[in-house]
Amino acid sequence: MSLEYNLWFFMLKINRRIKREILNLNITPEEIFNKNFEDLVHMGIDMITSEYIIKNKNLKQIEDLVKQMDKKNFKFTFITDEVYPSSLKTIEDAPIGLFYIGNIMLPEKLLAIVGSRRATNYGKTVAYKVSLELSKYNIGIVSGMARGIDTEAHNGAIDFNGFTIAVLGSGFNNIYPKENIKLMNKIVQNGCVFTEYLPDIKPYSFNFPERNRIISGLSNAVLVVEAGINSGSMITVNYALEQGRDVYAVPGDIYKEQSKGCNKLIKEGAKLIDSADDILEEFGIRNSMQKYNIELDEYEKNIINYINEGNLTFEQIKLRCKYETSFLLSKLTILECKGIIKRLYGGNYVIIKS
Repeated sequence: MSLEYNLWFFMLKINRRIKREILNLNITPEEIFNKNFEDLVHMGIDMITSEYIIKNKNLKQIEDLVKQMDKKNFKFTFITDEVYPSSLKTIEDAPIGLFYIGNIMLPEKLLAIVGSRRATNYGKTVAYKVSLELSKYNIGIVSGMARGIDTEAHNGAIDFNGFTIAVLGSGFNNIYPKENIKLMNKIVQNGCVFTEYLPDIKPYSFNFPERNRIISGLSNAVLVVEAGINSGSMITVNYALEQGRDVYAVPGDIYKEQSKGCNKLIKEGAKLIDSADDILEEFGIRNSMQKYNIELDEYEKNIINYINEGNLTFEQIKLRCKYETSFLLSKLTILECKGIIKRLYGGNYVIIKS
């Protein structure tokens, strides 16, 4: 029955700070449920909160929620559980509980990658490639499953069968955006999706700034790929700084609104990131992986060298190598099949295995 009592306490409409103060009395939700008014006041709980607790001891709603969890295959972890993410327990205003789907055994190192929903092709490419490269080193990627940068950060980890975490701003019955339901299903195959919201909660705009404290709180550091000055990503940065997390930023076009937040962060002392190697260095990880032993002919090697110069489109590659169209298409297809390159937004090709 501990799950039911934990859910009951989680759902009480009491300020999270007060809930944590109650739990700091070394009392379980079940014990709180079984106390009378005088007991609660004697423990040091204020009279208004004690009266509210006494008037809200109905478990019927909880029983219905547990049935829904069983039916839809999502679970709940309480802040005192061993499996509750340890990094979150240390932050101010930690969620009292989290609903989740997938693997809650998180990697030791986690990087949040956040950025604009209206991302440029440049930003999407950077988010994807950095995520994929870090996944080779068992660094988990945390993001918010929004359009743009978030989506590509998740995809980069997924394409290398890495671990990625999505933190939602709504309940599991209202996945947002809807087109990312397929993405969520891919994430939970190896990673995890968290939300602190009850299943029927809709993606209200005020939920997203609140959930951003969880994105940063789960992570060792936060990488901002593209962000406006007053964007949600900058809210995540503020939480990260309050929580003692490192903040990194990718420099961008000074004339684009999506780059103003990142460039401002770099001016103010955020670590400038222009490759995954910068993050590996910050995390104290050296390139100890074996190189991929894949045979390449001279044409394929030439193509890879050109792409390494700057994530080129088909026309740009053709202009440099001067191969016939059909021949070049064939070689690019072979390299994609070998898992060495990938074609991204705008037709740009990127190296995903070195």
